Amino acid sequence: MKKRTTIFWIAPSALLVWALTGCEPTDRVVENVRTVDWYATHDVEPAEQLAKCMTNPPLLDATPDCVNASRAENRVKASTTWGTESEGVRTTPPLPVKDGNRQ
Repeated sequence: MKKRTTIFWIAPSALLVWALTGCEPTDRVVENVRTVDWYATHDVEPAEQLAKCMTNPPLLDATPDCVNASRAENRVKASTTWGTESEGVRTTPPLPVKDGNRQ
């Protein structure tokens, strides 16, 4: 009789603990998600958002705002020319010639 009583209390307790371990805190504030284009057209906001994302990467890194700010920053950096032809740095890839030969 005592074994049944013990199992009767342990099983629901274990189930309750298991269910609660998957819960996340609900103190996050839902904000309007800004697009990649919005972040790309603003100068200060992407850096502020990325700094905010770095404060708690496991919780914030995959949020839409962090992803969009990161993509906008990458887009802006990708369009930057890092060298000039006078410095001997090739800044743009050569275009293929019509007959199939490359420059």
